[in-house]
Amino acid sequence: MTSLALFSLLYSVSVLTLTDSSLSSITTEAPPAASKCTLLNSFQPGFVVQGDYVIGGIFPLHFSLKMPDLNGTYRPPPINCNGHRLYPRAFRWAQTMRLAVEEINQNPALLPNHTLGYTIFDSCGYPLTGKRAVLSMLNRVTEENSSMCTNASSLLAVIGGSASPQSIVVSRILQPFRIPMISYTSSCACLSDRRKYPTFFRVIPSDDYQVKAFARLLVHFNWTWVGLLREDNDYGRFAAKGLLSELQETKVCVAYQEMIPLPYNRQAGLRIMKVMRSSTAKVVVVFAAEGEMTPFLRDYMTQNITGIQWVASEALVTASVFSGREYYPYLGGTIGFGVRKGHISRLGDFLQTVNPKRYPDNVLVHELWESLYGCSYFPSSVTQMPPCSGQESLLEQHSAYMNTSSPRIAYNVYKAVYAIAHSLHNLLLCQPGRGPFQNNSCAQSNNIHPWQLQHYLQEVNFQIAGEMVDFDAKGDSVPYYDIINWQRGPAGNIEFVNVGLFDGTKAVGEELLIQEDGIMWAGHQSEVPVSVCSASCLPGSRKAVRRGEPICCFDCVPCDSGKISNQTSEFELNNKM
Repeated sequence: MTSLALFSLLYSVSVLTLTDSSLSSITTEAPPAASKCTLLNSFQPGFVVQGDYVIGGIFPLHFSLKMPDLNGTYRPPPINCNGHRLYPRAFRWAQTMRLAVEEINQNPALLPNHTLGYTIFDSCGYPLTGKRAVLSMLNRVTEENSSMCTNASSLLAVIGGSASPQSIVVSRILQPFRIPMISYTSSCACLSDRRKYPTFFRVIPSDDYQVKAFARLLVHFNWTWVGLLREDNDYGRFAAKGLLSELQETKVCVAYQEMIPLPYNRQAGLRIMKVMRSSTAKVVVVFAAEGEMTPFLRDYMTQNITGIQWVASEALVTASVFSGREYYPYLGGTIGFGVRKGHISRLGDFLQTVNPKRYPDNVLVHELWESLYGCSYFPSSVTQMPPCSGQESLLEQHSAYMNTSSPRIAYNVYKAVYAIAHSLHNLLLCQPGRGPFQNNSCAQSNNIHPWQLQHYLQEVNFQIAGEMVDFDAKGDSVPYYDIINWQRGPAGNIEFVNVGLFDGTKAVGEELLIQEDGIMWAGHQSEVPVSVCSASCLPGSRKAVRRGEPICCFDCVPCDSGKISNQTSEFELNNKM
């Protein structure tokens, strides 16, 4: 029995019930010969396509959970992703994976005479349901047989997860089977540890580079007094720790550090907002994704807090959910580092083909239509929505789904699929006697092991849309970021404008390239905001550090008799000549 077959058996095994009489001596009986493998709960994929080589996809197609009653008096129902709250942006990412596989299967120069297949699952954006998705994926699923308890999976690799905490969980589950995974958005520096995450790769830079970029940006604009806001998980924890470490080599001080609770708690959120309102720090660095920021910003807007210059991480800075005109007074002028945009020529046309008319049995497609149009392809008294034809036109106003002009996360998904395809292609080109495995052997094309694919994935190097794609020894990709600025569009909405670049391959001090005259700041200002604890001391005065406060906070006192200061903000004074 293969390791995956054993896992499938363990995953679906019955629960052993202990009685008082069995506590002292537990015996087990062999199951009847005709016993049938059955799953305790059913969790079906969103999309399945057969192929010679199967890869998995995990996407946060919903961003909320419907938790069951856990009072312990009866068997609880399964945890469900909350229906009718489909996340169109993540649905676009999933469709990008499908498009990439379709292109590869139609390309005679890539994997000739072989096809890729896939199973795509909804993770709900949470580690718990991400775990369920990968466990389901490890069991065989086909278009003809949707049962996940038939045999071991032939899964070779996984595209996912989304947030770092989810990738941590998924990677740990995949490790015993040595199945590689490529994340499209998980940036936590913790995932670069090859001892803990030996099969993890990513097409987004590690936060080790992002915190360097943040430090360079704060120094560049002379923001020496800043607030720090983060989410309550490993992503926020490691990012904050990394930034504080980087700032030790600068003159930037952190006025406060606050954590958005998970799950969100309004009382705690209002306390954080009180700190922000009372602080003299007008620049706030935030490490949080849109899912965690949504309830926080809802209260933030209710409190009518304005004048904050937000500096956002890659998890937030291109979140189209905040592009509505109602957000501009509070978030306009936000600047931060985003995943580099790319180009996917067929994506717009492909998205247009996904509709309820073509996929009448796909629940996710129906939810997409309900989310975009507020109508139902199968109206009922439960949905209380007007009917859809299933052929409504997808318009620019549906930007959360149809924004294909500057794909970023979708482009990462696209690169990840092609990285697997190129790695498989190189594996199949292996010549017997010249292979990288024991006795110079090659992998067998009809029995490829995931760990064999990982060897080629570690070595892969190819170009896509003019960009070189490869991985370093830690599974990380090249550290490039676009610098994004949130500006008011013609209709009053927020537009994400590219105003520069951070190139982590450049020498220290040369990484930032910023078009300052193209930036619009918080409050619709054209000048760089000032965020300092104390204004610079003028010539003739000197700094006097305030006891118990950061070095950025000081008083300006007249120079002592016999001393002069001919520069601003001097601590040390020279003797008169």
